[in-house]
Amino acid sequence: MVRGEGESESGIAIVAALWAAAILAIMTLSVMQIVRADARVGRGRGDVAELSAVADAGVNIAILSLLSPRASQPPVNGVPFTIPFAGYSVRVSVQDEAGKIDLNMVNAATLRALLADAGMETGPAIDVANKILALRGVTPDGQGARAPSGQRLQSVEALQSVPGITAEVYRRMAPLVTVYSQTSWIDPAFSNLGVLNVYRTIDPNAQTAWLRKEEERAGLRPADPSPGVALGHAFTVVAEVTGTAGARAVRTATIRLTGQKQQPLLIYAWN
Repeated sequence: MVRGEGESESGIAIVAALWAAAILAIMTLSVMQIVRADARVGRGRGDVAELSAVADAGVNIAILSLLSPRASQPPVNGVPFTIPFAGYSVRVSVQDEAGKIDLNMVNAATLRALLADAGMETGPAIDVANKILALRGVTPDGQGARAPSGQRLQSVEALQSVPGITAEVYRRMAPLVTVYSQTSWIDPAFSNLGVLNVYRTIDPNAQTAWLRKEEERAGLRPADPSPGVALGHAFTVVAEVTGTAGARAVRTATIRLTGQKQQPLLIYAWN
């Protein structure tokens, strides 16, 4: 049975209510840790502990807002916004992973284009692309099935262990890739210019989205509104807060909204 929009928003609101208590409990625990830290350590280390707790709270609040009705949801295309908490302004961004290139799903041609875009020459790009495909148990033409010895890349950081990927190439690739979208394509609505640049020569929709974002960056058109939150998608949330003495804390969490009442949230990473 297809549910109406009202029923869908009601369901999301119920999920939000179920998780509000858990999220607020985490915030309370963070504040308690701040007090204990201040009692045990010097002011400098106490400031860092406080900022870390505030950054954690920023991530939690952003996740809670993802579970809210559409009107209260944050942008999910990486556009930063501010959350006030405990006297601080926390700078937060939320990125739907559907806008990134999934290393476990991308085909050989796009993988080579990605490596070339990161600065590799054609020959080395082909060689490194084949090595990444081999980790997935896929043949160099990208058509082979997963071999018994193949395995999924468990993280973007796993690229750093692939021979041929230098620190500079990894630095350029990392913001464009994921292991969580679980699709061989991208949704241009959630993508940044770097991802769209890889796809724009092979996908007219990506080319159109790239041109629009270039015009936005140049101030020639207003920014498109953020798409709504899609249940089932994975998201990376980054929260950053700076103290008065220049201390700074950053938290990055990657989660999935399952859409299931019993377990609406999966946490993949929290750093």
